[in-house]
Amino acid sequence: MKLFITKGYHLAALPVQAKLVYSVFLLFVAAGLWTSWAIYFDRIGGDLRAAPGQPSVSARYVASAPAPAAGGPALDLGDSPAPAAVTPAEDLKRPWILDVFHQHVFSVSVVFLILAHLFMLTRLRAALTGAVIAVAGLSSLGHVAAPVVIWKTGGWLWLMPATGAAMGVSWTLMVAWSFAAMWFGAAAPPTAREPRIAGPGDSER
Repeated sequence: MKLFITKGYHLAALPVQAKLVYSVFLLFVAAGLWTSWAIYFDRIGGDLRAAPGQPSVSARYVASAPAPAAGGPALDLGDSPAPAAVTPAEDLKRPWILDVFHQHVFSVSVVFLILAHLFMLTRLRAALTGAVIAVAGLSSLGHVAAPVVIWKTGGWLWLMPATGAAMGVSWTLMVAWSFAAMWFGAAAPPTAREPRIAGPGDSER
């Protein structure tokens, strides 16, 4: 955290591993913002009030009057009307896909951000740390986006297990190595002596 309070420090001065972590996190957030807009316009739209059945602020949040109770004898009117058009499967899946994507894009990004920070503190070689973080970040993005890609294309089914396997292996490596380094690794000697804070028992001079 000292880097963030150092006067004159700039993001451009971050090491490559940290830039990778923050870049993946920003991509996650950008995708989350897209889902927020998509869900808003699907379920609320740009109108305050709209025709019945159309999305609007009023339709989403204002309580509607209860429908009149059905009753009375059934009437035989001859030929029954044509059945209503069936909603395409794509439209039926869209709300669920957007919900899943929206929830995971934010939750996975936060866990990745924290885990990658811990992994950077293990002081592995920069190239190895950067490679693991890159695989973990890109596979996480791919796995979260896989349902949307499959839904849109009707194919690319391999994307789900492939990205899931890469994400699982890389995240497990970061978890295991961070835990081992924290409890069984040798702490690096401090590069500069920290200023001593006077305790309550110290005499004033």
